[in-house]
Amino acid sequence: MEERVEEFLSIEDEFFNLDHENKIAHMELEFKTPKEIFDFNAVTKIPLINDDFINWIKYVLDMAPRKYSIDISVSFCNMDGYSSEYLKKVFVKNSVLEFKRMEKKVSKKNHIALWLIILGVLLLISTIFLTGFWKEEGVVKQVVSYILDIATTVTIWEGLTILVVDSTERRSQMKSILSRVKSINFKEKS
Repeated sequence: MEERVEEFLSIEDEFFNLDHENKIAHMELEFKTPKEIFDFNAVTKIPLINDDFINWIKYVLDMAPRKYSIDISVSFCNMDGYSSEYLKKVFVKNSVLEFKRMEKKVSKKNHIALWLIILGVLLLISTIFLTGFWKEEGVVKQVVSYILDIATTVTIWEGLTILVVDSTERRSQMKSILSRVKSINFKEKS
């Protein structure tokens, strides 16, 4: 049993090149040419990196041990005239563009969340006034009261979920990328 636990704990060593002393995971991605990582559907001054490559980077982050920084090496069978420095510049610029895009998304979602919370508070105030001023008891009052109660709970709950959980998750993902990627290098496969 102890052997199986030890094997489970060290499974990453069988797949990846890990430097346990410096806590660095050396991860390699391999492509035929740099064109495989670009999105040529968009005509831009600097090539856009395609979603598949971004997903590979996220995959590398997920696969590496948590407390390790990551050294990513991207090798190509043929560099197609692209230099390593240029590819690194393209990657950095695309990363900044992605961060900016994500910040816009977070800002938009935060606005939606705040409006949901405001709507929920207004519904709560409506429920308080309804129960206070509607004197006669009956089925209609109970139904309206229950509907307002459910609507209040749902809108406030959804607003807080977006504001707290979703925003925190996105920010932690971006911080993880920034803090864990020690370096990224582009090279021709030797």
